Amino acid sequence: MNRIIFFTSSYKIGLTGQLTEQALSFAKNYRNQFLFVSGEKEQFPGLFNKLDNNVNNAVISGLDDHSEFRRLITEFNYYVDQFQPEFVTVHTNWQLAIVTAVKHLYRKKYSIVYVVHGYRHNFRFRSVVAKYSIGLALWLFADRVITPSSFLKRQFGFLRHKNVIIFIGEDEAFFRKYSAPSFTGTKGFVFPGEFRAGKGQELLIRVIKRYIDVSGNNDVELYLPGKGENLEKCKSMCKRLGLEKKVIFPGFLNREQMHQLYLKCQFALIPSNVETFGHCIVEPFILGRVVISRHVGVADDIIISGKTGFYFDSEKDLLKVLLAVASDEGLCKTVAKNAFDHRDQFRWDNICKQHFDLIYDIAGTH
Repeated sequence: MNRIIFFTSSYKIGLTGQLTEQALSFAKNYRNQFLFVSGEKEQFPGLFNKLDNNVNNAVISGLDDHSEFRRLITEFNYYVDQFQPEFVTVHTNWQLAIVTAVKHLYRKKYSIVYVVHGYRHNFRFRSVVAKYSIGLALWLFADRVITPSSFLKRQFGFLRHKNVIIFIGEDEAFFRKYSAPSFTGTKGFVFPGEFRAGKGQELLIRVIKRYIDVSGNNDVELYLPGKGENLEKCKSMCKRLGLEKKVIFPGFLNREQMHQLYLKCQFALIPSNVETFGHCIVEPFILGRVVISRHVGVADDIIISGKTGFYFDSEKDLLKVLLAVASDEGLCKTVAKNAFDHRDQFRWDNICKQHFDLIYDIAGTH
């Protein structure tokens, strides 16, 4: 039986909702094989309550604060001695440093699996330095590297055989609550994201204006949930273009509210310059919405143009796609159903099985 320590928190956040869901999925079938380790904070209230009595978890105070490195090494080594893992899965560079230090200082035998979530990809120049510094550490200290999309795997292509694609799962609620979209009446478009450079809300506002002008169809709504430094700029832009009633800014939405908004819309538009995975792509996809995306994140792994979604590269491309697709009810129904039929690849149970397949593969090579 392979014993695994799995980190479930992130820098400054603590226990995360996403990793809580994954921990619960692992524990359903492999509870005694896992010890889940996190800091004392939680991303939102109630996450630790979810774990209590369901998983074996340990809390290391200050784990996610990037200080007291010696103490953290000592405390983590205590849990290693108690649990005797063959594998440790980490999600941040800080966790990698702690786990690597314990492995070498105390002569432990476990293998290290690193899950990449980003590389300062929001910054053009810093991302280059970060990518190669992270890559060097992974080349030296990680036995396997999980990247959740082909897009991200290409960024770390120099890791070669160490690099494996395993998607991120989605909340089970997204699989339970579903209603097929109707493509008659008002056309609803949605893109959730932080209002900052590189996300592309301004592009969507301009395209919706052009779509209304060119198609003559005024029965459209664009929903842009989220907050950020560019929010007021986008609101001013809508006012200038006369789109105050066509572009809706709901503010920050929780998971349930976001779920309901997806079900209200028929289309998801993804204008981001970079997404390393892209929940904004996957969530509407598994709910059977028509996803129209740039070639970012997981899009290239799941979208076949004209069958399970559509692509665009530029503002002009997006307008062309909308004019061709939005009014074609038959095509939209087919694409939406095809997307919905491929949703199971994002169930946590399937993701966790792939994680275990990777563990068995590593074990077989040692």
